Amino acid sequence: MRRRQFLTGLGAASLAGCSASVSLQTGSRPYWADFPPVLSRMDRVTRTVVGLRPYRPQGYRLDWETLGDKTVVHSYGHGGCGVTMSWGTAVVAADYASEAGHEDVAVLGCGVQGLTAALTLARRGHNVTIYAAELPPYTTSNIAGVLWMPTTYFDRRVATPEFLAWDRELIRKAWLGFIPYVNRPGYGVYWADHHSLGMQQRRDWTEGLPGGDDIYPELTRTTEVNLFGYAYQQRFKAMIIDPDYYLDAILQDAQLAGARIVQREFADLSEVMALPEQTIVNCTGLGAGALFGDEDIFPVRGQLTHLLPQEEINYSYVAPTENGVLYMFPRKTGIVLGGTSDYREWDRTPDPAEITRMVEGHAELAGRLRI
Repeated sequence: MRRRQFLTGLGAASLAGCSASVSLQTGSRPYWADFPPVLSRMDRVTRTVVGLRPYRPQGYRLDWETLGDKTVVHSYGHGGCGVTMSWGTAVVAADYASEAGHEDVAVLGCGVQGLTAALTLARRGHNVTIYAAELPPYTTSNIAGVLWMPTTYFDRRVATPEFLAWDRELIRKAWLGFIPYVNRPGYGVYWADHHSLGMQQRRDWTEGLPGGDDIYPELTRTTEVNLFGYAYQQRFKAMIIDPDYYLDAILQDAQLAGARIVQREFADLSEVMALPEQTIVNCTGLGAGALFGDEDIFPVRGQLTHLLPQEEINYSYVAPTENGVLYMFPRKTGIVLGGTSDYREWDRTPDPAEITRMVEGHAELAGRLRI
């Protein structure tokens, strides 16, 4: 597996001057007293969607191999962080493809990993063809909640030290890749005042957030006067990425750069090997299990309920409760409620009990804003 040397020192010069602060909130009136509450009611639900995250306990696969006369680059298995990690992992996948030395490149998959790799390659002058069964807005990436926060996409008990070190550099690369898109019209990327809450300290409280504390603007850690009364809080500015906007925008960017799209399915690996391109970038997500024989990948089911939008809300949170984890991300298209992770579950049918848990759970949290 190649490791591009430029990743090693990524951000060392540009980000070293940033630092996280650790402080306690003080004052008679908490800062969150003016937060508008989420109007979480069943009559405000607009849709519920279910997606299957492509999860590998040891972490995503990002490497290349020679199959027959073809170079196959793999970039899949990012769990629920495919969007978050895209400007890190997909760009490295594009690097591997460029290094193979062929002008024509096939990209398998039109989710965020495939689109980002295709866009990068097309901008470098490659002749790129995207082969995919589903296109936006029907990809798994379109269903994602997408707070830019790289977590829970590998099992720390299984992942190697090499993976953890490399992943840290790719996190930083991914963060830098999204910055130019913040508040750019049409891309659906913007800042929110995010709160990571808990009743006890987590690993990232003492060891730092993924990628390093310095890439989380205005980071504070507090044990008093926290949102919803939690004992521990990490608060920082985080990017919210709305895939309803973002995927359409980068698909258009890829096409403007010259990438073309062929909508088709592959029954097996022999059909992939029959493609005319000598270099293939595999971004098939869960499909890589059957197509390339990866027995380590399996789904983690996630369900999101969307509420009518509230333009006045610009804060977000992830909060453990006695009834499971709850998270809320505000978008211009609506308020996203989530908090499910069902391992090895393939059913895409929305669970009515989960809808009720989310709507009622977030309503209970909203009620704690009253002082």
